[in-house]
Amino acid sequence: MNKVKSENQKKLLRILNEIFQLDQSDLDFGIYRIMNTKSQEINKFLDKELISSVASAFSLIDNNSLQKELDELIKTLTNAGINADDSPKVQELKDALSSSSTSTNLENDVFSHLANFFKRYYKDGDFVTLRRYKKDTYAIPYEGEEVKLHWANSDQYYIKSGEYFRDYTFRIDDKIIHFKLSNAQTESNNNKATSDKERRFVYIGSEVLTSHNELNINFEYKSVGKGFKQDKLNEESIQKVLEDITNLEFINALNTLAATEKNKKRTIFEKHLKSYTSRNSFDYFIHKDLGGFLSRELDFYIKNEMLFLDDIMDSSIKYEEVMGKVKIFKEVSQKIISFLTQLEELQKKLWEKKKFVIETNYCITLDKINEEYYEDIFACKEQLAEWKELFNVDIQSVDDLKEEKYLVLDTKNFDMKFKYKLLSEFDNLDDEIDGVLINSENFGALNLLQDRYKEKVQSIYIDPPYNTNASEIIYMNGYKHSSWMSLLENRLSISKSFLRKDGVIEVAIDDEEQRFIHIILDSIYGQENFVSNIPIMNNPRGRSDAKHIAPSHEYLIFYANNIDLLKTNELIQSEKELKDKYPKKDEISSYRELPLKRSGSNSKRTERPNLFYPIYFSKLTNKLSLEKLNDEDIEILPIDLSGIERCWRWGKDKVQESLETEFVIKNNDNIYSIAAKDRVKNTIKPKSFWFGAKHDSSSHGTMLLKHLFKSTQFSYPKSINSVIDTLAITGMENSIILDFFAGSGTTGHAIINLNREDNGKRKYLLVEMGEYFDSVTKPRIQKVIYSDSWKDGKPQTKNGISQIFKYFKLESYEDTLNNLEFKKTKEQEDTLALYQDAKEDYLLNYSLDIESQASLLDIDSFKTPFCYKLKIATSSVGETKDTNIDLVETFNYLLGLVLESIRQEEDFLIVQGTNLKKQKILIIWRDDKTNEELDSFVKSIDFEKFDEVYINGDTNLENVKLIEDEFKKLMFNE
Repeated sequence: MNKVKSENQKKLLRILNEIFQLDQSDLDFGIYRIMNTKSQEINKFLDKELISSVASAFSLIDNNSLQKELDELIKTLTNAGINADDSPKVQELKDALSSSSTSTNLENDVFSHLANFFKRYYKDGDFVTLRRYKKDTYAIPYEGEEVKLHWANSDQYYIKSGEYFRDYTFRIDDKIIHFKLSNAQTESNNNKATSDKERRFVYIGSEVLTSHNELNINFEYKSVGKGFKQDKLNEESIQKVLEDITNLEFINALNTLAATEKNKKRTIFEKHLKSYTSRNSFDYFIHKDLGGFLSRELDFYIKNEMLFLDDIMDSSIKYEEVMGKVKIFKEVSQKIISFLTQLEELQKKLWEKKKFVIETNYCITLDKINEEYYEDIFACKEQLAEWKELFNVDIQSVDDLKEEKYLVLDTKNFDMKFKYKLLSEFDNLDDEIDGVLINSENFGALNLLQDRYKEKVQSIYIDPPYNTNASEIIYMNGYKHSSWMSLLENRLSISKSFLRKDGVIEVAIDDEEQRFIHIILDSIYGQENFVSNIPIMNNPRGRSDAKHIAPSHEYLIFYANNIDLLKTNELIQSEKELKDKYPKKDEISSYRELPLKRSGSNSKRTERPNLFYPIYFSKLTNKLSLEKLNDEDIEILPIDLSGIERCWRWGKDKVQESLETEFVIKNNDNIYSIAAKDRVKNTIKPKSFWFGAKHDSSSHGTMLLKHLFKSTQFSYPKSINSVIDTLAITGMENSIILDFFAGSGTTGHAIINLNREDNGKRKYLLVEMGEYFDSVTKPRIQKVIYSDSWKDGKPQTKNGISQIFKYFKLESYEDTLNNLEFKKTKEQEDTLALYQDAKEDYLLNYSLDIESQASLLDIDSFKTPFCYKLKIATSSVGETKDTNIDLVETFNYLLGLVLESIRQEEDFLIVQGTNLKKQKILIIWRDDKTNEELDSFVKSIDFEKFDEVYINGDTNLENVKLIEDEFKKLMFNE
């Protein structure tokens, strides 16, 4: 018969169920799917084995034996005629009984401490470092640094995708339903919600769109009373939506059953609403060292919350009792910590693992493609339709292709055979490629690319999201600045390895996070490498949503990798700028007039006496001279209107050389002065404050996109002129420039324009995770390659630029979770059945990692590498489909390969390149080919020319490496 659980036991189990997220069985995405598959096993451990282990431990602490010993001693003494109360031994046993606790009390005390300890550091889905030093006071880790940078989530990875907040869309048959966030209320001054309020999703109305095929369901995210739980609000929202909409087809669709074991009446509407509200409330962080953190805090808790010297110094029995309780508490806590650590380490492993590349394609201008391919290109209806859509070009014949050399071919429209045949035409493919576009969460992209681009990037330019009041990060615990700092720090730290030693990072930032990005950059690059913080007047009208003062500027922050090696360029001035600045012109050039007399610092005669001398003006000849040629010559000295003797800006030798052409005489009421002609110069040293119409984000960002796409499809794009100037300062003509918050693609656009102007070979490396990658980012690059001037989505010129860019998508963290499966082999089950003592150790420390390995990398599928598939999400709802994975491109990046050539021969794919160590690499991919077929094929290949040779599948060839072995090692950083 099961023993009835105490309240402290129930409290502990409730907390552990929340921490292990076993209370979220309705959710079938992300980490919840993992926990649901293991829930039975975990519940059994927590509910049975963990609870019973505490009770078993305390069964040894039993006062019945003390009472029995006392009773027998009293009986013996009484029979011997001795007064038992006079016996020291009797008194000792009585004291022991009165001072000791019952095993039940001790057990309850341990359960209470267990609940308090694990609840202390767990808040709203995350473990947060909040070490209580004393009441309302926390301690932070400190190791004697001059300045310590710390924030609440500093020891965690930030993994949240803002996409879920914006538009969650799902289909029911032919009906499309959107959950839209109309307003996201965030806490002011980085304060959490007040003690009586928490933020929740609250329904505010629905609308059936004119197509009668789509439904918008609108929510606010705002502070409500603590009594309003999200699940209860969801129930009310469902009821209100069904009352608000009158379209019977939508009502029936939303009421479609999606039952679970726990909830037989669950509808598909309830399922998606639960997913939507939960995706924005949990699972945003992964602790980098949860085991170490909780173990340190456990020792701290024991010393500060369980060991009180006054209670244990006076009694050896009390001492033994307390130490026994501490021992049991620590043993049980360590079991829970082991299990939590195993779960967190699995998530960390999945987050840090290099991600798979999903289908790589290339965009190539026709001028780079041999005309022998034009017949096949003309036969591709998908490509012709894309050109009509993108460029408003209607190709009617092969001859038309010959006239349109800057049309951008996209290999996605052709089969793999055509793609590899086309790519085989390039001998140094990576050198030919002008840019790479990656549709991916940026941490995953940076993690995969770091071996390929280590110390190769000249400039990193980023415009991070969520850094204004208008677009704040939304996180349920209210730590908006801390969350944002983790987001940036995680990515800035890994991106630093990309920079050349003379490289620079430039960050566009708003007031909201400017102070925090400075301290992050200080910690990563060092304060000594700070270059400048430039205010840019990007919004002359001011933001209308400001309460007190309308912001009209943002900042551009520069940090060098090594300021002693940093090189910068002067900015080229436009024709209008030159005309405004140099309004006068003579037979030599345009110029402006500047006083020859020095003013300001170091301008007095006493400070620079050699520059104080007379210059003479002859009225007869209207010329200047350093000598007085006749009595009527007028002496001009650098004396100001106050009579202070100044000095000239130029020395005598330079004045002598310039007398005929470089001076203008000024006569103001017979007071003569000399102006020097400052000749036109088309470059200028960048200033520390940028203003003017060219930096207006509305005119040169939003409107620019509108001209490109007919409508504005992206919020808050930068003025392209600001980005061009930024990159012109630090990007050399053959440099690589990285933007891992690429947004609408302004950085790529700016680089293409710069290359168009000076015939440079700058390369762009753009990372963007948004769903608009395919609708805005990539097509923008295609469009600006074809023309530099657009209106209403149509090109106004045909001044294309020769280009190749590569683009691909990466597997996401959610995709990794979606493909995770836990399987025990029969051998594992039999072994665990034989060794019961090892079963608990396996469950707590190894089970998740061992049982998931096969699903993370299917080595057997490498026999047919071009058919390797994963379940990849097709929308923010998490709907998946089996999708081909590009193992070839993934392996290239895992090796850090600089690709030289790729070609298909006799059903073998041959890849050649070099790594960053300058080793020559050969990779041979075979698709289900026998070793005999492989041996025959490689006879013509001279392996001696290569430092490393890789082949997939078992082989009897000597001095080659198996792709599978190297793939696994590199993907998981083993």
